[in-house]
Amino acid sequence: MEDTFSLIKDTLRYSVNTWNPRFLDKLYAGTNPIGVIAELVLAVLNNNGHVYHCSPVVSLMEVQVTRATARLLGMGEQASGLFCPGGSASNLLAMVTARNRLFPTIKTEGYFPRPMHPNATYGTLTVFTSTHSHYSIAKSAQVLGLGLKHVIKVPTDKEGRMDVDQLEQRMQASVDRGETPFFINATSGTTVMGAFDPLDRMAKVARQFGCWLHADGSWGGSAIFSEQVQKTNCFKGSQLVDSFTMNPHKLLGVPLQCSMLLAKEGHGLFAEANSLQADYLFHGNEYDLGAGTIGCGRRPDALKVFLAWKFYGQQGLGKRVDRAIATTKALTDHLRQRPGFHLVQEPPFVQVCFWYLPEHLDWQRWRRDGSYDSKVSQVTRSLHEKVNQSGRFLVDRAPLVDQPDFFRLVINAPTVRLDRDLIPLLDLIETTAKDMTWSL
Repeated sequence: MEDTFSLIKDTLRYSVNTWNPRFLDKLYAGTNPIGVIAELVLAVLNNNGHVYHCSPVVSLMEVQVTRATARLLGMGEQASGLFCPGGSASNLLAMVTARNRLFPTIKTEGYFPRPMHPNATYGTLTVFTSTHSHYSIAKSAQVLGLGLKHVIKVPTDKEGRMDVDQLEQRMQASVDRGETPFFINATSGTTVMGAFDPLDRMAKVARQFGCWLHADGSWGGSAIFSEQVQKTNCFKGSQLVDSFTMNPHKLLGVPLQCSMLLAKEGHGLFAEANSLQADYLFHGNEYDLGAGTIGCGRRPDALKVFLAWKFYGQQGLGKRVDRAIATTKALTDHLRQRPGFHLVQEPPFVQVCFWYLPEHLDWQRWRRDGSYDSKVSQVTRSLHEKVNQSGRFLVDRAPLVDQPDFFRLVINAPTVRLDRDLIPLLDLIETTAKDMTWSL
């Protein structure tokens, strides 16, 4: 027994402490007491959410939570969904469902498009997503056997949102090549910058080409709980999407992992499109939610959102988002006034992206000789490594197309404070840069 407790202590000691407000690295943070209680309840229950008669309470919770969330997005009274093991799994299920719904023969006969099969009702299927979208969209296409070549990346505007004019042009070009566009992925909160694609304009293009419109709101989708965000254009057109992914384990502080896939037609759509004749398990109950998924065993993660929503209420969950937005603004205002720090762009959400360019380095010469971007990346990578090795913070860095590497801070946890946490981080970056011997 002592050895077991020793092992537990060592696991806690040497693991990353995501509860610490200086964990600013990823799109999630520590949870809360309600989250811990929810995980304990799930462990005690040990229910499998695949069939209703084995998990009646949590199955009904799943339907109610997804229905209420879909209503926040304006997806209609019929809308509801399923919980999946992560946002990538939700996006994969969305693409599988779209393919099986639009081209049901693929489910039974396999994927044989024109010109391989001259009599097919579809050409090579193509997927459209922005250059800033999550890699899970391309990976889903790979799993479906569509080929990465047929995942068409659409450029973004200067704020990181999909350029809808470019989307329409690329879709028309796909049709002209004899292909069949079938799936458009919009991103509601991009991973790096936090941009929200224009759902309303993308919906018009989707209707024009007869495509499925999916919104990957794994990161930003939970912001719909904020009344402040609801007044913006972030979710304008959300009522028009066919499906929507949302990860409460990110913005809302629900324990990992917790992802839902919402459908305008309701959770029954997934069983209709994806179920097989597994009568030994599924007996026709509409609340046998596992029938609509790719797998079988399902952890009933809806309980975690259900308890959090009941305890904090929509207003409480929304205030968590509002607090993150306010802290982001405070940090951004501070960075503008601080020498050596340069914003990559105005934060569209709660990711603050910036460079630190030590003033004693010869930036003018590097601009003249064309090595400026590579030097910025080298400085960022070196400082990033040193800051994380200090053990005082855990932060991330990222590149973008045509941009050198930069620091990316995710302001998520409600415990993050400007004076106590964020300004000391900037101080550490400055002092680290001064103390380093640079050979660039």
